[in-house]
Amino acid sequence: MHPKSPVGTKYSKSRICLGLERYGEFDVWSKADSLLESLGAVGIGFDIELDGGPCDIILRNTESIFRPEVSATPSAFDVPVILFDSYDVTHLAPPIAKEAAKPEVKAFLRSSSFRDPTAYFRRSQGGSYYNHVFSSSMNGLSPDVLPRVVEEQELDAAIKKIIVRNPVMPFLVDQHIEFIKGAYSPLDERYADVLFNDWGVMQKQVNIVDMQTFGLNTKSISSLFPAVDSGASFGTSEVPTQGLQYLLYLAALSSTKVLISPWGQSGFSTIDFAALMCGTIVVKPECSNVRTWVDIYDPFRGCMQYCSPCLSDLRDIVLHILSNLGEYEEISNESRALLWDSYGDPVRSVSSWIFDFRQICERILSGNTRDIGDVRGPLPVSR
Repeated sequence: MHPKSPVGTKYSKSRICLGLERYGEFDVWSKADSLLESLGAVGIGFDIELDGGPCDIILRNTESIFRPEVSATPSAFDVPVILFDSYDVTHLAPPIAKEAAKPEVKAFLRSSSFRDPTAYFRRSQGGSYYNHVFSSSMNGLSPDVLPRVVEEQELDAAIKKIIVRNPVMPFLVDQHIEFIKGAYSPLDERYADVLFNDWGVMQKQVNIVDMQTFGLNTKSISSLFPAVDSGASFGTSEVPTQGLQYLLYLAALSSTKVLISPWGQSGFSTIDFAALMCGTIVVKPECSNVRTWVDIYDPFRGCMQYCSPCLSDLRDIVLHILSNLGEYEEISNESRALLWDSYGDPVRSVSSWIFDFRQICERILSGNTRDIGDVRGPLPVSR
């Protein structure tokens, strides 16, 4: 059963009309299509307005902030806005923070946040988690040594509206679910020792991983899928996300004991979620401050096997796992169960997301937006 609605004053309207700004203009909407299009289904309490007509709430894509050349859909005056993030990066770019801080924006739906929100008040070098933390680690510096670039009040307001509800990995179809079930085998029966994710990874990290895994039975994603641009982010047209290529990708994960997954533009990666669903042990540079839905990076859950940000102990950790697979079988099973609970039933997963989204909309329309975000209380930030 679903929990009772948190709305103080019950919103009585049975169907809520959502206005999707510039829907179809941006490719990045496709990552959320299965969710957004489901909102218009009969019987779940939503109508969808795509042509700028009257609506109760506007759903704004963050891509529109960086695409001023595309004419905006006229927005109704004084209509509340839910900002829907299109970028799988944890740091807030200044334009997005400024947009989220606007008073008409009542909630900011994202796929990730920081466990310690003070990290939002620091500038990342080049906008990437890799450059920010990895470069600091290589130079013996704290990850939070860089100055702020957004006004404190604006960033504080934006952070308090963040709700981590968007799934990192698209909900799978029944065909994929059945394939993963059939391809599963215990760790000690898998023929591939190590798979290295080099999609969207900086070349400096690739070089270090190559040195750390020298002599090990290691394959890279780009070698298995040579047509894929290794500099692309997961979810672009070059990366297999459907058809036979996607099944081969799932088969590669299901036959691998250990996945090495360095940072890309974010601390987290879609492949981390898929690997855990396939029962693979994931080794990753420390990024436990990143929080996602599902929260697989929580250090107390043990889903991730963390190495140092500079990758100096990566080889030792991988060798320990390969030499003690029996000890990691339970970790594999528990992590796999966590992901299957959230992604194993696509219909239930989408329904659960829509229910949560409905509660957010009801609170906004009832004027009950205090503490709507995941961050509670003042942020303990010092200059």
